Amino acid sequence: MTHPTDKRDPGTPPGDASLSEVALITALSREFGAPPAAVVLGIGDDCAALALDGPDYLLLTVDTLVEGVHFDLAYTSLDQLGWKSLAVNVSDIAAMGGEPRYALLSLGWPPDRDRCLALQFAAGLARAAREYGVAVIGGDTVAAPEGLVITVTLTGQVPAARMLRRAGARPGDLIFVTGPLGEAAAGLEILRRGAKLAPDLQEPLIAAHLTPRPHLAAGRLLAREALATALIDTSDGVATDLYHVCRASGVGALIPAAAVPVSPRVQAAAPALGVSALNLALTGGEDYLLLFTAAPEMAARLDQAFARAGLAQPLPLGRIVPGDRVLLSTPAGDVDISGRGYDHFRLDLTAEDL
Repeated sequence: MTHPTDKRDPGTPPGDASLSEVALITALSREFGAPPAAVVLGIGDDCAALALDGPDYLLLTVDTLVEGVHFDLAYTSLDQLGWKSLAVNVSDIAAMGGEPRYALLSLGWPPDRDRCLALQFAAGLARAAREYGVAVIGGDTVAAPEGLVITVTLTGQVPAARMLRRAGARPGDLIFVTGPLGEAAAGLEILRRGAKLAPDLQEPLIAAHLTPRPHLAAGRLLAREALATALIDTSDGVATDLYHVCRASGVGALIPAAAVPVSPRVQAAAPALGVSALNLALTGGEDYLLLFTAAPEMAARLDQAFARAGLAQPLPLGRIVPGDRVLLSTPAGDVDISGRGYDHFRLDLTAEDL
């Protein structure tokens, strides 16, 4: 996910601090060893999946939000933060084609901050829980002297025969997203800069960042009707999330720059913000859409299924190709954008990566 106010020193020396997020997760997984037989899917996807008694897999996911890294209370209300804290986990369940069920909340609250304000946070989280059919059933509260820290663990379930994962994309598959790209990143830029745009442009972009609405129905549809070969949510940006799919599936991807479904709102706002609309769309992250791959012969069926369900048509993004990189096709040639979205431990993030 993106980070509005990352305060890490950009001069941090190389060495252990230079280990990327993916490399760190890989190294940690080696320390933990092989999972037991009941673990159908472990480290390396949007959720872990366990095979228990019955026809469904149990899904588990966890996300942490840290003040000064993932949110800034100067422009995020506690109610909005509560909503987002659960929504980002719901999006992980959506990326498996599953249904969310039960949540645990760990709340690290600054000891010098009015604890009654935590009820505003809880109201937003409860609103999201009602919206997505989640029961909050427990958790923990601790003092967090350096700022607010929120960790939500969410369980879900999915029919064992229908679960989707990052692995499964094949050369020739088409790549789709379930909505136009870049709105959350544009909203973040507006908030960071204190920009003033036309209200009908500014307000939806800010809402996309502060109160994302995960595409749970689309994930269930893709799983139920076996429409996709691989699935992930767009939390870290297409350049990174698609690269996760490629790594898991052992394939590459080609995205025509001219065909990227950049949100019209982002295209309108980008000049006023002095940023690249294409960059926001591909590397900004936190849209919490779904990105999936499907066989070419499924294209017509996809449109029909989404229309029957009353969902917006999925938008084409590119295609899966042999190889192991995500390439952006431009008039000047192909540009390797693999992994150029958000990385929690990258120290060289720039506003213009493309």
